[in-house]
Amino acid sequence: MRIRECIIYNCEAKVEMGATTYIPVGNGTEIGLLKFLQDADVPIHLLTNNKFGKTKMISPHTPDRKRSAIALESPERPGKVVIYVKGAPEIVINYCKDMLSTDPQISDGLVAELNEGEKGNIIKKVDEMAGSATQFLRVLGLAFWEMDLSEW
Repeated sequence: MRIRECIIYNCEAKVEMGATTYIPVGNGTEIGLLKFLQDADVPIHLLTNNKFGKTKMISPHTPDRKRSAIALESPERPGKVVIYVKGAPEIVINYCKDMLSTDPQISDGLVAELNEGEKGNIIKKVDEMAGSATQFLRVLGLAFWEMDLSEW
């Protein structure tokens, strides 16, 4: 769920109605992310509208920062503000102190400490995927931070 939210809410690409289907339009990377969600039967054309009127702050991607961020009042969790960050994994990971479990046997949202050893393992895996001789993969890091609206 958090991956879906990060993609939908921290995305400048638009969703337009084509002849028979909804089509993402905009930056190639963001189009790819939205198509990924469409392939998983996520109704992106409905969910992208959830952020309108709820945005608190936008920090667009720049070559210097290598990340983008958006803060918005959560459509899913009233009374909460969520900051979603997307960008180069080596940049995004430095904002993180915890990680969500990737174990499919563990419930969604279980938090584990993200120590330096684990950060190193993640960056090593990112380097392997990005540097593959047989295929070029664009690897992105996604992160979020949630707080009470009163803290904002």
